[in-house]
Amino acid sequence: MRFTASPVVELPVGGAVLSFEQDNDSFEVGTSVWNSSLVLVKFAERCLGDAALPFADALRFAGARAIELGAGCGPAGMGLSRLGLADLVLTDTAAVLPALRRNLRRNRRHLPRAPRLAQLHWNCPAHLAQLAAPRRYDLVVAADVVYVQESVPHLVAAMDALADAERGVVLLGYQIRSPEAHQAFWDAVPAAFPVIEKVPREHLDPEYAFEESDVFVLRRRPRQ
Repeated sequence: MRFTASPVVELPVGGAVLSFEQDNDSFEVGTSVWNSSLVLVKFAERCLGDAALPFADALRFAGARAIELGAGCGPAGMGLSRLGLADLVLTDTAAVLPALRRNLRRNRRHLPRAPRLAQLHWNCPAHLAQLAAPRRYDLVVAADVVYVQESVPHLVAAMDALADAERGVVLLGYQIRSPEAHQAFWDAVPAAFPVIEKVPREHLDPEYAFEESDVFVLRRRPRQ
């Protein structure tokens, strides 16, 4: 996997500027930074800074156990880590982990606690079982992971297997990449997460409210 000093994507968050190297010549989609990850982090930062905004309950980071699926170059997970999400595992396939590891080294000084890294293929029961121990996660993070129809059942099954059965929440940065994958995903999600909330655009960071990107909160049950 080749890395160069450019292109580098910068993400100002929590009083620091995180930076992420990409490899846009790679055949792996995870070695590029996608807009939805940036939108997700800046939404979280805005929400954490204004208690009057809704969805604050999904961003209660203190004591939360969290995992990111398809972390790629790492902007979503590392951005949330900068905002205080301490107990966090960043996952991706073996082919993408070198990019994730490189960017973690690049940004480590800005993170209060280094996230752990782990290999995860969504269709691998052994990976899922290992990551779900000793208990499942309060928060599952994912950004721009719905792009191949064939992978959708495995993605939703992984979310279901890793999120706490009672209070698990998925924080999802989303963009339509494939109409077929889009339809398959939203057909499959309600069985595992029947409460689906789309964040209104006025609650996104106005500088990062990209027209094509959205943020969703998926829940096991309605907010209390």
